[in-house]
Amino acid sequence: MKKICRYTALILVALTCLSLLCSCSTSRAIPAGKLALTKVGAVGEYDVLYEEYYFLASTYLESAKDYFEGSEDELREHVTELVHENIITNHAILTLCKTEGVEYKASDIKDAVQETIDEMITSDFGNRDTYIKALDESYMTDHYVRFVTEVDLIYSLLPLTLAENGKLSTSEDEIRDYIKENFVRTWHVMIANDTKDNAEENFASAQRALDKLKSGDTTMYKLIGSALNEDVSMPTNGYCFAKGTMDAEYEKAAFALKVGEYSDVVSAKGENGLGEILDCYYVMQRLELGDDYINDNYDTLTEAYSNAIIYSELEKVKDTLEFVPNSFAKELDILSLDTPEKGFDWLPVIIIGACVAVIGGAALTVTLIVRSKKKKLAARRNTK
Repeated sequence: MKKICRYTALILVALTCLSLLCSCSTSRAIPAGKLALTKVGAVGEYDVLYEEYYFLASTYLESAKDYFEGSEDELREHVTELVHENIITNHAILTLCKTEGVEYKASDIKDAVQETIDEMITSDFGNRDTYIKALDESYMTDHYVRFVTEVDLIYSLLPLTLAENGKLSTSEDEIRDYIKENFVRTWHVMIANDTKDNAEENFASAQRALDKLKSGDTTMYKLIGSALNEDVSMPTNGYCFAKGTMDAEYEKAAFALKVGEYSDVVSAKGENGLGEILDCYYVMQRLELGDDYINDNYDTLTEAYSNAIIYSELEKVKDTLEFVPNSFAKELDILSLDTPEKGFDWLPVIIIGACVAVIGGAALTVTLIVRSKKKKLAARRNTK
């Protein structure tokens, strides 16, 4: 009877293990299908997979439908240019990190990626099924999310390496001098040219605002808080940024101003309240970038300084790279790409199979023991 109890306990343990294994694997990697992992070309020494190409193409195509007014061929050329540019950026980061000698253990990065995914599923999605649904709606695969997360984690190690290589200063005096020479601080009023807007009317509104500023009928501070301004996230003390980090047209106009001066109406890219990147009209004013402002915002500006140096180094690397599509990619129509299917997830099958085998083996053992007991009991009765 004790043996039967032991084997019954074994069955219960197997069932418990099955439950635990399934619950612990809610954020495990979701296998990518064959198409997702198919190579579409290369950037330098790095292969580019279909899943990345598909995600970027689908995302830009969806966005372009709201504002692009050209022909289908022009749309195809526009989306292709954006996709290639972003593919180069992703792999330029890896190239720069390798060139600079960023050191890390692959196992540590893998663990950090898993931890990040775990936290994301818990905080942003609540469960694995919702996460998977969100991936499908965003044209992404779990495999690609993990790749992007890995790139970000490696990228986060770059500032320390650049400092060790002497390309990123840790001297407060040097950082302050760099900020004064290469940063500009501005206020602005922004009018976004949304899909249903009339661009000419928006330009006229921006011009009227500029005329009022120049005549003294209003101030920039009042305009920033008015319904006219669509940049609702602008800090009260304005934006402060380095050369090479903002939209080229906005940046050119900002650095051309003297402190206190207003710009003409400037056409540049911007982000509306929905997070969409659109053509916008700006009227800006250059603000003083003095010691008091730097002292009050030193930590933020130091981070901006670091980002500016890294961005500059990254642009140098990007200039040396290109995305080279392979024969498979050249046959694809970027406007109508096939959705990559998920791969088959063998882990649950293996887990269930193993537990069924344990349970089946235990059940068979119990059955044999019971039969053996019965035979022995029958033999004893016959002897008597």
